[in-house]
Amino acid sequence: MLWLRKIVFYVFALLYLVLCPLIVSRMLGFVFNPAEHRFQKTGLVYISTNPPNATVYIDGKLAHQKTPTAIHDLAPGDHFIRIELNGYNDWENTIPIIAKKATVLANTLLIPEQWPINKISIQNYKNIYNVDDDIVLAINPLLKDIDLFHTTRKLKVKLFSPNSIYAQGQLVHLYKSFQSPYILLQVALKDTLKFLWIKTDENPPLIEDISDFFPRIPSDVVWNSGDNQNIYAIYPENVFRIDIQNKAMFLATLPEHLKSPIDNQKNRFLINDGNDLILREGNIIRLYPSKQSFSLVEIYDLAKSQPQTNMYFEERNGALFYLDESGFLSVVQILPYHPMLNIPIPDAIRIDIQKKTIL
Repeated sequence: MLWLRKIVFYVFALLYLVLCPLIVSRMLGFVFNPAEHRFQKTGLVYISTNPPNATVYIDGKLAHQKTPTAIHDLAPGDHFIRIELNGYNDWENTIPIIAKKATVLANTLLIPEQWPINKISIQNYKNIYNVDDDIVLAINPLLKDIDLFHTTRKLKVKLFSPNSIYAQGQLVHLYKSFQSPYILLQVALKDTLKFLWIKTDENPPLIEDISDFFPRIPSDVVWNSGDNQNIYAIYPENVFRIDIQNKAMFLATLPEHLKSPIDNQKNRFLINDGNDLILREGNIIRLYPSKQSFSLVEIYDLAKSQPQTNMYFEERNGALFYLDESGFLSVVQILPYHPMLNIPIPDAIRIDIQKKTIL
């Protein structure tokens, strides 16, 4: 039986001599690359998706964790990645892995198999504006036909009741400030011109007539969302600060931060952490997913809208509000909001594969 023990000893010794360097190399981050016929330092890929919890396959093999995840010990070279999530189209691409580097696919947008579109009004509107984070203002010429939609609470509120003294007034101009719940309406009521200061996040909205502070029509009215009690009426020759709370008006200089007000009526939106673009071309609303250095851009038609009207993208729930071809207020669900989760990538130098957006 001595020969049998010798055979067993030599077999284990051979396995030790073969496997021990492989195990140590793997622990040090090396793998044997058959294409190069040598050991090479490994790389990794970090993948996060929007929405998260997607399944990842790399070179046809299932990754153990759902997104966001980091896949380690990958041989340098091209690897084929497929991402799957129920209800969404598969995301597929061949990506480069570099030794001692981390390839990052951050916030990869997954496209739903079908865009969910809902019509949320039974009357036509001329235009819409976003007033605050979750408030959409749908307007018509008559004040009695202006509606406020609280999107997260799914609540519709009439801005003016039919019995209001302003209900039959005609909307002339609407002033608003970025992320402020207040709006200022310039209204033609019979033979007079009124200026109505309105707090939209109350139910019913709080309406204050401040017409006495406007002896003539200003060229613009601006205010800071952090200070909703002081507004600035701009005239060609001077600027007046109107203190609404104390019912006073002062000659003033326009503050620097209000000299270039933010355009809130844009019809293009960078979404998904700024990686992807929603843009209206004519009456077609399109989604341009991020362009990566190793893939082609695909363009998705989301919906048809009335041209020359505003749109509003709500970051919180990923919904795009717009007026459809008939003027009805509609919403298309782009993607639900999810904060991007990060997991640590130890001992790796991150190389971001930059996502370039078409502008």
